This record gives sequence, structure tokens and C-alpha cells, in this order.
Amino acid sequence: MNEHESEDRTVRLDLSYRGTGFRGFAANAGVRTVAGDLNAALERILGEAPPVTAAGRTDAGVHATGQVVSFKIGSEGLRRIGDSQPGDRLDRLAASLNRLLNPDIAVTGAALATDSFDARHSAIARAYEYRIRNEAHLDPRSADLEWHVPQRLDVDRMNAAARHLVGEHDFTSFCRRPKNRPDASLVRTVTQAHWSAEGAQLLFEIVANAFCHQMVRAIVGQCVAVGRGDRSADDVSAVLAARRRDAAAPIAPPHGLTLVAVRYRDEEF
Repeated sequence: MNEHESEDRTVRLDLSYRGTGFRGFAANAGVRTVAGDLNAALERILGEAPPVTAAGRTDAGVHATGQVVSFKIGSEGLRRIGDSQPGDRLDRLAASLNRLLNPDIAVTGAALATDSFDARHSAIARAYEYRIRNEAHLDPRSADLEWHVPQRLDVDRMNAAARHLVGEHDFTSFCRRPKNRPDASLVRTVTQAHWSAEGAQLLFEIVANAFCHQMVRAIVGQCVAVGRGDRSADDVSAVLAARRRDAAAPIAPPHGLTLVAVRYRDEEF
């Protein structure tokens, strides 16, 4: 055993998952979650279930192609993976996890990180996508990956609404306030918010330094109300200023939402 293996090492995993069968990311007794499945697989491989930190704690039904998690692994856990070089060990860990977690979860990357790395607190930006099927009928092949909205949506109006969101704002009207931290700041900085259309599929891309609970889904709900003609694009500024959850339009369903990227210092999306 190398001298540096006498102490815990920080591991970073990059994950993709289909959120349809999960009750969100965070471990929750009695229901299936992404963290629950991941912890069970880690315990089977390492002989322990280290606490896992995620860059974004996605809700039930929400998907990910760019989730990042981190956890500490001790010398015994490293030995259980094998006696090869650290990079080979982590490749072996990823392969073992995928045998246990596929097809609903895939480990797309595994590496040792610096001791100070934390998947959540070290992140400086996150990117989400939201997909809408905008035609009379849904597509059964992707019904759990996109929101079916049969009424015609005006994408130009939706982009006019989204432009009001770019910048630093208090997003209280678009967030579900944490029960355990009622005084937590809901100020966030959005650097990109844009709708595009390709045939019947509408895609919303949004990037921010961080997101509060249900923020993207609430924003999508507001934009869809504008696209339908139920709200004005200029209403977004008034909704932000109101700082009341009931000032915004109804929230969009979770299954159209995907966490696609997390950015850390010295990394690009």
C-alpha cells in the first residue's frame, strides 16, 4: 500500500440516468432513488457505503446526462478494487458500478479528485435542458422525456419572456423555499436562457451559477403560459418583483427536465 493510501481519497463520478423510475436523487427510505441505488452498489463493491454528495439533487422523474457526485474512499475500499494504478482502479470501479446499475444509471467517468473537491460546493455553474413536444399527439417513445403540450406555442414570445430572467435576480417567485432553511437566499445569476425549435420539439437551455428547488420547472411553466398567450412576456419582471410563489404560472412537470452539465473551475462545459 502506498503511503498516501493510508488516508481517505476523494472520488469524482460522472453519471447519466433516466429519472423515470426514481423518486429523485437523494436517498429516501422506502422508495427507490438514484443515491440509494448508487450507495447499495458502492457498498457491494467497497464493503462500505460512503456518503455521496451530488452537484444537483434532481427531483422525482428528472433525468441527468451530466450529474457529478463525490465521496471519500478509504484504503480498504481501494484495496478491494485491486492493486493496479489509481487510474486503472477507478476504471475498474466504474465498470463494476455499471454492471450493477445499468440500464437506469450509467457511470460515464471516474477519477480521483483533490481532497478539497466537493461535487456541490466546488461547482460554479450548472446547465439544464427542458424538452417539450408541441403537436397534437405525443410520441410514446419519448413520452417520459418531454412534456406534451398540444396547444400551439409561440417560441418568439417564450424567448422574449426568457430574456427577462438573464442576470442576477431574486427567484423567490420561481422557487420552492427549503423547509429547513426558510431564510435562505434565493438570489441566483442566470447567464443563459433560450428556447429553440426543431419540428415539433422545443428545447429550453438554461445556465446559472446555481438553481433553487423547482426553479427550472417554474420558469418553463411561465414561458409556456406566455407561449400559449395566457401571459405577457413582460409579466416576468413583475413576477420576479413580487417574490411570491403564487405570482408565477403553474409549474411544468418534471419528466421534461435533464441536468446536462456541471462546470468547475478550469473546466469548460
